[in-house]
Amino acid sequence: MSNRKCLCGLIIEGKDLTVPLKESKINATVQGFTANVEGQLTYINETTEALQTSFIFPLDDMSAVYKFEAYVNKKHIIAECKDKEEAKKTYKEAISSGHTALFISEADNAGDTFECKLGNLPAGESAVLTVSYVVELSVEPDGKLRFILPTVLNPRYSPEVGHAIEAGSEPTPNQVDIGTPCELTFSASISGCYNVESITSPIDKLNVKISDDKLSASVDLAELFQFDHDLTMDIKYENINKPQVILEPGNLEKDGFLKEDLLMVNFCPNIKQGTHTENSQREFIFVIDRSGSMHGNRIEKAKQTLLLLLKSLPVGCMFNVVSFGSDHSFLFKKSEIYSEKTLQEALGVQSKMDADMGGTEILKPLKKIYSETCKHGYPRQIFLLTDGEVDNTSEVISLVGSHKKNTRVFTFGIGDGVSTSLIKNVAKASSGKAVFIKDQDNMKAKVISAMKSSLTDCLHDVKLNWELPECFTATTIPVEPPVIFSGDHVVLFAVLKSSDSKVDVSGSLTLTGTLGGNSVSYKMKIESTISPHIDLPLHRVAAKYQIKELEIEESNSYDGQSGKEKEKIILFSQAANIISKYTAFVGVDQDTKVPVSLIKEVNYHQSAYMAMGRPMMQRWMANIDACLERAEKLDVLECKSAELGSGASTFMARATMYKSRPWWKRFVPSLSSFSWPSFLKKKATEEQASVHIEDEQEGQEAEDEDEDDLCTDFSSSNKLTGDKLMDLVSQQNFDGSWAPTQRLATIINTTETNLKAKYKRSVWCTAVVIIFLETNFSHCKAEWGMICDKATQWLTSQDKDGKTVEDILQEVKESDIVKIM
Repeated sequence: MSNRKCLCGLIIEGKDLTVPLKESKINATVQGFTANVEGQLTYINETTEALQTSFIFPLDDMSAVYKFEAYVNKKHIIAECKDKEEAKKTYKEAISSGHTALFISEADNAGDTFECKLGNLPAGESAVLTVSYVVELSVEPDGKLRFILPTVLNPRYSPEVGHAIEAGSEPTPNQVDIGTPCELTFSASISGCYNVESITSPIDKLNVKISDDKLSASVDLAELFQFDHDLTMDIKYENINKPQVILEPGNLEKDGFLKEDLLMVNFCPNIKQGTHTENSQREFIFVIDRSGSMHGNRIEKAKQTLLLLLKSLPVGCMFNVVSFGSDHSFLFKKSEIYSEKTLQEALGVQSKMDADMGGTEILKPLKKIYSETCKHGYPRQIFLLTDGEVDNTSEVISLVGSHKKNTRVFTFGIGDGVSTSLIKNVAKASSGKAVFIKDQDNMKAKVISAMKSSLTDCLHDVKLNWELPECFTATTIPVEPPVIFSGDHVVLFAVLKSSDSKVDVSGSLTLTGTLGGNSVSYKMKIESTISPHIDLPLHRVAAKYQIKELEIEESNSYDGQSGKEKEKIILFSQAANIISKYTAFVGVDQDTKVPVSLIKEVNYHQSAYMAMGRPMMQRWMANIDACLERAEKLDVLECKSAELGSGASTFMARATMYKSRPWWKRFVPSLSSFSWPSFLKKKATEEQASVHIEDEQEGQEAEDEDEDDLCTDFSSSNKLTGDKLMDLVSQQNFDGSWAPTQRLATIINTTETNLKAKYKRSVWCTAVVIIFLETNFSHCKAEWGMICDKATQWLTSQDKDGKTVEDILQEVKESDIVKIM
């Protein structure tokens, strides 16, 4: 079955096919780090029958459509942004008018996808659609800004049915429908305060003209475009590491926000990757997928990855561990300081982890994480370990992207055959890093590399000081500038209000912050755009930023202020003509001036999934019968659990686990709601009491064991794995030291006495382990380098009878202990 969410453009309703695109005229205007894109798309119904059509338009999270027009079936329709409740009222009043339907709103589960129903397209007729949107450009590792224009105006989709292409990836020819002849016209202009050094494309030939002062450039295609790839344009600025300010004057004829003058700040600081900060103040939150699809080798890989991450944490950081499945659990209510006690608690959870939490509901735990404000001075980093088979993928990506100002997400795809979409796009949306750990991969090197990236210097405590004429006041968007990580960039705005309309905007901005423990400061003049775009694209981007910030504030509001935030969201949304969660585009027929009919909102993705899922679930339930090897017919059980939304692999994993349990415990503890069939109700009633008693006894025993764990070194209860490096990691203390124990002596082939030979505390033992690593694992230093650095820092802080760390290490090398290790 084709998957409709992979379709975009003009869709034929009920057939999962697209109307052929005949002509695409695109014009892009780039200012600094943002682009305004205007597209005119012409579709023709080449069939002999009328088609019911919808237009699907996908966008990145920080993109915003502000103009949509349609010439279809001899009607000219323009979309206007209105309060969603007002839009629904319009629907009730106009539903019987017979007009062409047009309605666009943010989908409940895919905030970056818009859909409008255009209705009837007669045979042989054309539909001309005009779309204008703004988008923030990505900054590549080489410092170039990348503009990508796919054949359907979005890098995440392909026009062929059933094929989705990852952002920035290269589609193969058979993934793109090139059978339909289409003419593409593309032009672009670049302007702003940066000097343009070059404009290139990795595939296409471009005509590029850069002005003598290098402050502007024009671009168009030098040859006919071939529809087997995304049109890509790379822009290189000479001075991208210096912040610049651009002024976009407001238009007094517009409403509200668009009347005001606006300043945009672009900044991509030169933070070199691999430059590690001495400041270990970070917040690390490890989010572990424990759904049924993670069973077997995947959960074991996840546990090993988590162990390595926990042991690599720097002293002085904060951390937490979150597990999710059908439900979720947090190790601590809020992140705690990394200490021996909190590490042992985390290791207690890590050692007992299993793929036993049912479904794949990741959205709720992420929302809870983001609802907690980051502690000042502790930039937050989330490490997500998953196979990618989770619910609400689009909404998760949108959520992560909207919180990227203070939180970066590192995603780990665990196991072979994982779903790459969520893993790649979540990392990209948050300026993080995606890591894939296959069954046969060297896990340690990849994990340590990601941890090193998370400890790279970042620019934080950023502040803006505007120096403007006294009649001006500046309101910064967002109110609190974000943390800027290595390779990241920032776009900030200031809305200006003046008490004297005769005074022009002038002055400067001083940007300050902390980088690598040192204070940094940048000063720049305010520059006015030579000829502002008539559509005020910078205002539209600022409005999107403001709406996102207000939505975050609303979600974190517990004091009844959400009503005020809703009002502000609607005001910004309507002023900028950008839809939000509370607004929608309503089409207005420009000839009759009558609002066209509003279609009823349908959560398509959910309904399509359920339509596909019912017959599959029947087969899955039959598979459970076989796996449980029960005589009872389980297909007569009426299961109301949310786990029924999981994939087949989830059911199979649960079934395998249940085989080792008594029949009653296979269902009762794990299903959130369960209705017993009549033939089992009596049996359940008779045996439920004994189940309750048995579970209480097991629970008390578990509590007693947990208390014992906190009083002893957790690592002493771990069985050796045979992987000496991972065994050594498991024995290391939170501060980087190793204590002289018999288990450690066994790992490195020596005696406990030899580990206690000299010096106070664990100085000698720790030095011995460092030399053991250097001697036996020199070929894979990337895997244990951070572990060893942490140990060396601990040694530096200890009393060593007046000797240096180098003296102690040399003494170990010259001792007899090395000969027997």
